[in-house]
Amino acid sequence: MKLCLLFICVFTLTLSASSFAQQERVSLDLKNVSVKVLLDEIQKQTSWCFLFNPEQTKQLGKLSLRVENETVEEVLNRILKDTDLTFKFKNDLIMIVPKNEVEDDKSKKDIRIVGQVTDNKKLPLPGVTVIVKGLTIGTATDGNGRYALTLPKTEKLSLLFSFIGMKTREVAYTGKDTINVVMQEDSETLEDVIVTGYATIDRGSYVGAVTQIRAEDIQVAGEATIDQMLQGWVPGMSVINKTGKVGGSPKIRIRGTSTLLGNQEPLWVVDGVIQSDPLPIPDDASPLSSEMDGLRETASNAISWLNPADIETITVLKDASATAIYGTKATNGVIVITTKKAKGDGLNISYSGNFSVGMKPNYGMYDMMNSQEHMRFSQQLWEDRDSYNQNILPIGYAGLIQKLQKKEITRQQFEQEYRKMERMNTDWFDILFRNSFSHAHNVSISAQGEKVSSRFSVGINSTRGEAKGNDMTTLTASSNTTFRLDKRLIIDLQLNGSYRETEDFAFGVSPYEYAMNTARDIPAYHENGTLYYHEKAGATSFSIPNKFSYNYNILNERDNSGTETDGTNLQAALNLRLNLLKDLEFQATASYALATNKIKSWATENTHYITQIRGYEVGEVLPSSAEQYASVLPFGGLLQSEYAQTKNYSFRSSLVYNKMFNEDHRLTLNLGFQVNSVAQEGNASLRYGYLYYRGEKFATVPTEITAANGLHKNSRDLHDEMRAGTTITTTKNNTVSEYFTAVYGYKERYIMNFNARMDASNRFGQDENKKFNPSLSIGVKWRIGNEPFMAWASSWYDMFDISFSYGWRGNAVEAVSPYLIAKDGGLNKYFQQYTLKMVSLPYPDLGWEKTEDWNLGVDFSFFQGRMSAGLSWYNKISHVLASREVPIENGVANAYVDGTTMKNSGYELAVSVTPVRTKDFTWSLSFNTSKVRNTVRNNQRENTRDDYLNGTAIVSGEKYGTFYGFAFNGLDPANGRPTFKNMDIDVTENDLDYLVKIGCMEPDISGGLNTSLRYKRLVLRASFAMSFGAQALLPDFFATAGAPRPEQNAPRYLFKRWRKPGDEKITNIPSIPAGNPNEINIQLPVEGYVAMSPYTMYNQSDLRVADTDFIRCRQISLQYDLPDAWVNKIGVRRASVNASLANPFFVAFDKAWEGRDPETANWPARRTVSCSLTLNF
Repeated sequence: MKLCLLFICVFTLTLSASSFAQQERVSLDLKNVSVKVLLDEIQKQTSWCFLFNPEQTKQLGKLSLRVENETVEEVLNRILKDTDLTFKFKNDLIMIVPKNEVEDDKSKKDIRIVGQVTDNKKLPLPGVTVIVKGLTIGTATDGNGRYALTLPKTEKLSLLFSFIGMKTREVAYTGKDTINVVMQEDSETLEDVIVTGYATIDRGSYVGAVTQIRAEDIQVAGEATIDQMLQGWVPGMSVINKTGKVGGSPKIRIRGTSTLLGNQEPLWVVDGVIQSDPLPIPDDASPLSSEMDGLRETASNAISWLNPADIETITVLKDASATAIYGTKATNGVIVITTKKAKGDGLNISYSGNFSVGMKPNYGMYDMMNSQEHMRFSQQLWEDRDSYNQNILPIGYAGLIQKLQKKEITRQQFEQEYRKMERMNTDWFDILFRNSFSHAHNVSISAQGEKVSSRFSVGINSTRGEAKGNDMTTLTASSNTTFRLDKRLIIDLQLNGSYRETEDFAFGVSPYEYAMNTARDIPAYHENGTLYYHEKAGATSFSIPNKFSYNYNILNERDNSGTETDGTNLQAALNLRLNLLKDLEFQATASYALATNKIKSWATENTHYITQIRGYEVGEVLPSSAEQYASVLPFGGLLQSEYAQTKNYSFRSSLVYNKMFNEDHRLTLNLGFQVNSVAQEGNASLRYGYLYYRGEKFATVPTEITAANGLHKNSRDLHDEMRAGTTITTTKNNTVSEYFTAVYGYKERYIMNFNARMDASNRFGQDENKKFNPSLSIGVKWRIGNEPFMAWASSWYDMFDISFSYGWRGNAVEAVSPYLIAKDGGLNKYFQQYTLKMVSLPYPDLGWEKTEDWNLGVDFSFFQGRMSAGLSWYNKISHVLASREVPIENGVANAYVDGTTMKNSGYELAVSVTPVRTKDFTWSLSFNTSKVRNTVRNNQRENTRDDYLNGTAIVSGEKYGTFYGFAFNGLDPANGRPTFKNMDIDVTENDLDYLVKIGCMEPDISGGLNTSLRYKRLVLRASFAMSFGAQALLPDFFATAGAPRPEQNAPRYLFKRWRKPGDEKITNIPSIPAGNPNEINIQLPVEGYVAMSPYTMYNQSDLRVADTDFIRCRQISLQYDLPDAWVNKIGVRRASVNASLANPFFVAFDKAWEGRDPETANWPARRTVSCSLTLNF
């Protein structure tokens, strides 16, 4: 008979004397209860624990007992009377055993077995249950992982070792008195609990759409933040990298977009503490605000401070049932991160480090012209008598033609210079880029004792990006300490700190764009090694007549401009758990976070950016000359800075009741209260006259400008720009919340979850009734696998669950205010009065955005977890704020109103299989995919033509991010210019009458594939991410009018352009346009005279759209665990080495990208080769 031993409880008290304990008295009044319930009640009133075999005690059936102040021995004699069972006292255990077993014990000598239990990292495991198979004796390991058993001698003996999160091991006794055991992690077991940030719940009792992964499974060497690593791992979550620059943050969407005006990113929670974006909402009053928006891509985000090496698990909550506990902040989903805590006993030290080398881009990746091809292309333009859209700059072939026509060079010299330029082939990628290098090091020290356990870690990550001048350094430190003051009170103290410094580019400097789009017949250096400057168009000079171009060299621009971002983050959290009663626990969490960010961007007077503002080159005019007095900025450059500080206070307390009734009913209740305050302060400054090389002082910006050389006076007012660019931002958001959760389970078959939360916010000051918003959800689950009628399949069947949830929650849009919002409009030169510019009208009816959704899920697992899958269908409807047209007399064209609906519906599928699992070889494979269908309805916004063309239009019945363009209708047979449909319709006020829908910027299908092969100590892993359903416009290479500029490179496909009548039958690439735009413009069918260049229309036509579908190999890695016998000799418990490739390749399904990365559309994702080392001491 299979013996199944069950512990009723863990050891709680140490007896001072066995005889005294046997006389402990109890009072009972129980009716029709099982043996387990009766013994459990005795346990509550005494210091005893019981050990018994449930199969043997079945004969007792249901028991009814009423006793008053009787000893434990008297009670046990009463219930075991007239049975073949008896009991015996051993240490602090009472064992219920058959009578014949007690007699056998007397005739046998005892044996003593000792040993230590560790994990695969050689860390001791306290609390491991050690049970003798076939006997009724067991124990648990102490704080050092050690155990000792005194057993009756028997011929065959085996020990069973079990521990949560570890695979149970059976070890046979072979006569040796010492048995040491190494336990392996059980990934299936680790996934049996769900961490929500408010509670840790058994997966079987949890209802909700959730995905939980271990951080160590998704680590990508060379990447600094966890958000980048999540791509391809979570069904229903789209992770799109917007740039390949160091420090870039991806765009994350969970189950689509749920708001138009509010924050669309998910909520991040670390160890139960909600994280805030460290940068406040940007103030668009600055004349350079768009420049700052681009810089924010590489600035800190909500979790950039967190070291990935300190993370244990990541849990993604998706539906209302999972996110309702977070209330109004969870509309976009929640990502919960749990950090590592102390493991083992004594002093444990671990080190992990990696070195990564990145591969710089090269021209072999793209279909761009080399210098020989570009010179031939330029020669064709001349031969075809195509002209440029402005005065030809003396660059490349165009410059040679100029010199030849002006007789500055002979024909022979022309040919010599032509051949020289043809062979130039400047490698801009090699000049501006490098093989990147990064290294990361993490050291953690942990110790665990009976009263205190602690883990402290420090980390450094230094990355030199592929582009010279793009670097990042991150320093992190964290401490996680647990105090067990007694058996009722546990206190956790967490401290985190980080510093991050990023160097980036500014004011139009983009090494990638320059390398891609600059002709390779232009040199970077003179033959003597000095920088070569070519002329580049800029603003018209008010100091020198007919001057509109200025010297340009990308290396000079890069070295004389830049951006520095410094971010500091400090966080502290205190968690308290107090057992008030056996089934009632009080929990409290208090946290404080302080994040500061400084962004500093500058351009010196030596840059082209400043030179065109000044109107002449440095030293080109005499001091105190009329030309100097005509300049608005004769000295210095530009400094733009931004400072932001975010303070986050939070306090949460709750009562948690957890009770099992009659072995069939389990109930968990959580009633809590939470307050949160986020205060953000920021300022931005714009200063001209910046003297970067003169101690960072400022030159005086002239207040009086005079005209020179018969030119008009420059009307640009830099003082007004500086005034408008200097702003202060102060915001405070306070929320008060009450929440309640209930989890009920009946016989582990039927589960119900209920979540309710009431949020109060100060965002709606004008309407007291709208300050409060309830969030509710209910979920039910049927665990079919636990039904008795499924017992026949128990040999191969693990789990089969069907769940359904429904709920709704709100969202407070911080970008919208119930009050009138205006910004500084500057000085009116006519009235000499400062003005205000209306930003938004007051909206006294401003309220919460509401989202409701339902989720239907099916989960199953077969063959001891070797095959499992989860499938979910969902429907999410959000009632959101949008804008609608209002009479212009109000000062604005649109106002914010409620009434727009966004619908997201779709499915998610995750499959995991382990086709092979043997002692030496294991192959596992997981795949996930999801699809979301997004629709916007009831929108009243007045969209402009530019809104339709750039994808910011909100159109009823269409997906969010849908963009429109012109319908290409072939090339004109006479001149090769592009023509378009719908240009001959009647005059219309609706732009959609002549525009056509050409794509959507948001993907609707995402997913990933991950596989792992283990052979003995070798592990090979590979992960892939995919995205389908989005489109984007291809890069522009046709100018509005005229040929591409002489300094501009071009793709090779321009050789296939239209050049003569009849070519329109074999190509759709237009001819090079004529130089006068007024002769070729096309009149749009709208009121008034609105004309556009056909080449601008061509760039925004359906012909220039490409699918961004891709499959990217995220990582390939090979890990080897060094033999313990080797590393133990040098005092190392465990060591492993790893080699990996990050982003080694991608597949773009649309060939129109010509080697470009469709995910980023320009700056490619970083490709690195890494070597890693992990040591455990």
